[in-house]
Formats: sequence, structure tokens, C-alpha cells
Amino acid sequence: MNMDMIEIKKGGKYKIISNSGKEEPMETEGEFVGYTLLGEEGAVCFRVKQEEGKSLLRLIPVSGLIAIEFTDEELLASKKKVEEEDKATYFS
Repeated sequence: MNMDMIEIKKGGKYKIISNSGKEEPMETEGEFVGYTLLGEEGAVCFRVKQEEGKSLLRLIPVSGLIAIEFTDEELLASKKKVEEEDKATYFS
């Protein structure tokens, strides 16, 4: 697998470590739902199960991501090469 450009698969289960605003980072274990915007910033969205059996959606800003952990390489997908005219420019 070409590891230059990869993306995580929707429906896959991942463990995410992110900044929490506290001294310790926040750990999230859940199903990847997709990408979205949170204000003007990109975010990843995960479905998280609570103890009561209910689920909630958690948005994590991309700038707050520390790590995404997984044990199964099948949870990764190679991203096809993007042609020059299809590339987007992002400003931050």
C-alpha cells in the first residue's frame, strides 16, 4: 500500500487521541462517520457509544488531533492520485 496519501474508511472503528483543553488528552473510541466543518475549521466526526447504550456524534477539530489508532490495515484506503486541475488550495 502506498502510504503517501491515505484516508480512513467510513464505518471503521478507531481510537482517537485529541487535545481536550485540560492537562490530559481526550481519548475517543468510535465509528468514523465522516468529515465536516466546525465553524470555519475542518473536523472529523465519530459515533461514540455511551454506557446507557445510546450513541452520540463527536466532532473533533482537525487541529486538535494528536493520533488516530487502529489495528486493522483494512481500515485504510489508498487515495487515488489527484490530477493537477482537481487539487484544492487551503488557507489557514
